[in-house]
This record gives sequence, structure tokens and C-alpha cells, in this order.
Amino acid sequence: MRALLVRRIFVVCLVLAGLTFPVFAQEQQAPQGGQAPPAPQPTPQPQPRQPTITPQPTAPSQSQIVNIRGRIITGPHAADTSIVEVRFETDGGQPIGFAYADSGGEFNFQRTGISLDQNLYVVVNIEGFKPYRERVYGGLGTGTFDGFVTIFLERESTVSVAAKGGASVVDLKQLRARIPGKAVDEYERALKESSKGNRAKAVEGLQRAIKLAPDFYEAQNTLGIQYLALQRYDDAESTLLRARDLSPKAAEPLINLGTLYYQRGETQSDAGRSEEAAATFQKAADVLEESIRRNPLSASAHSYFGAALYKLGSYDRAETVLNQALELDAEQHNARLMLVNVYTKSSRYSEALEQTNIFLAKNPKAPQRPALEKIKEQIEKALAK
Repeated sequence: MRALLVRRIFVVCLVLAGLTFPVFAQEQQAPQGGQAPPAPQPTPQPQPRQPTITPQPTAPSQSQIVNIRGRIITGPHAADTSIVEVRFETDGGQPIGFAYADSGGEFNFQRTGISLDQNLYVVVNIEGFKPYRERVYGGLGTGTFDGFVTIFLERESTVSVAAKGGASVVDLKQLRARIPGKAVDEYERALKESSKGNRAKAVEGLQRAIKLAPDFYEAQNTLGIQYLALQRYDDAESTLLRARDLSPKAAEPLINLGTLYYQRGETQSDAGRSEEAAATFQKAADVLEESIRRNPLSASAHSYFGAALYKLGSYDRAETVLNQALELDAEQHNARLMLVNVYTKSSRYSEALEQTNIFLAKNPKAPQRPALEKIKEQIEKALAK
């Protein structure tokens, strides 16, 4: 009887592994001078396998899953702080939650149970810069919102803050100094189109920018992300490889390439091409491991690296890396879901039950809740024998 329950748990978890780990391609990183940033993301919640910033319907509900990744861009110098708080609030200033930008300006905000019938604002206040408050969305109804936000902070004209350890975020003035102005203009317009969900227009603008400036790293990396979102995988790969070559020390292109390879592996696995999928997952793991060496603070890179290791059957390493992802960002919900799969596959049912309970407590309205409730029930029966 216990063996039968174990087999049932395993089958359900296989379905969960295939459905609940979304592509968390790092959305457009703001222009930067070869410095590595996060996504993951990273960017996780059950989504289609391609990254998207436009609202995606899930199940009818009055509350939704919100995943917002972004990057803060300042002036000629980095902000004089190692951690920047990014606050999310409603119209009346009621706090919804917080995220914290790393030294590269990257942040990731994930929450469930937030009504998208109301307006949501992102707020950043850093000494030496003008206060920032902009609406992220409003009145979207039901479904899931997955978006990217680029925050341009203006320095107070009377304040000069020295950088610590050199600039760690993008300086648009420096960018214009090395890239033709028309190319930068096209790039900025493309970012705006991308933020509106107009992927095709964003691609056209980025292509124009690159035609004007073939060595425009930021445009190449962003174009690769747009191709990935449009499932133009061959174009995405060649473009991201070009971005990698233009900025050999940057982590962003590698995180995006790792996401691309992971997505390909999933597609190959679904098609029954197991050997081909295994080779692709190994490729994803290799690229993501290198991206982590370049940016050890990227939670999304850890999440995808751990997922790739799970697909390769390296459960001990997957457990370590996924736990690291959660240490970096406790809201990396897909890392937690993948841990459930790791523990179940390894017959460590107590740990699987613990992670399942944590996820359910943190995500009371998650669309995959019915599947997890079923897993929980079967695990509890197995443990009771």
C-alpha cells in the first residue's frame, strides 16, 4: 500500500514539475557599462514557458499572482547604499509589499492574492535622488501579471554623492557618450513598447538601434529577451550569444541563455526526445552555473540552475542550489515547488510535506493549489503507514 502511494505521489509531482516551473528570463536590464546585475527571474509562478510582461489569464478569481522584476537606473554615480528598498502600494499609500534591489539595481517582487482591480504603484526613495512613484498597473481584472519595470531616478540638482566601488548601475549619459544618440533613442522607445507588452514593436526598435550601433550590448541583450518571449528561439540564441561576446563579464546574457536552454529542454522532453532534452538541460546547467559565478546574488539564476539539475537527476546539488535561491529571495516560489519535487523523488516525504505546507501558507490562492493539496494528502497517507 505504501509503495502504491509513493508511486502516486511521484506521478503527481512529475506533472507539477512540468507545469509549475515557468521560464524566468531576465527581462530587459537597463543599459549598463558591462557590469553584471537578477529574471530569475529568475523570474516564479505557474506561467506559460515563455517570459511575458503582459497580463496572462489563469483561473477566474478576484485575486491574482503578481511577479514584477525591474532595475533601477541612476545618474553618473551609484546610489550611496548597498541595498535599495522598492515599495509597492495602492492608491492611498497602503503598503502591499517590498523588494530590495541588489548592487546591480535589480529587484524582484512576487505576491499572490493581490487584487488587480486596484492600482498598484512602485515607490523608491533614495537620498540624493528625487522621489519616484509610478503606477505599475490598474484595473486588469483577473489572471496573472508578469511584468518588468525600469526605474529612472533623477539626481537632486544640489546633491553630489560619491560612488562606492565604481558605478554599479547604468548611466544613460555615459551610454550616450559611447553609443550614437539615435541608437539610444530607438533603444529607449523600444523599452517603452516592451513595458506596454508590444513585443513586435520593441523588436523593430531594437533592430533599428543595432543597425545604427552593432556593438550596442544593451540593445542586443534586450533583443534576445524579446525574441525569447516571442518563442523565436534560434534568433534569441544568436542574439544573446552576441550580447555575451560584447560584454564577456556580464551575467545577464548567460542567465537569459540558460533560461532559453531550459525552455528548449522542456519542449524536447514533452516531445519524447529524452536524450536530446538531457543534453539541453546540461547545457542550461553549465551556462547558469557560470552566470552565478559572475553574479552570486541572482536568485533567478539559482532557481533555474536548481531546476536544470533536478531535470538531470542531480538531486543533492539541486537541493543545495534551490535552497540558496530561497535564501537570496524567500519569494522564489518556484524554487520551493521544485524542492517539493526533489524531496518527493528522493523519498524524503517529511521535507516534501514541509515545503508544500510553506508554499500553501504563502500562496493561499495559487492556481496549482489543488495539485499541491493532492500531493499533500498522499504524502500524509504515506507517512502515516
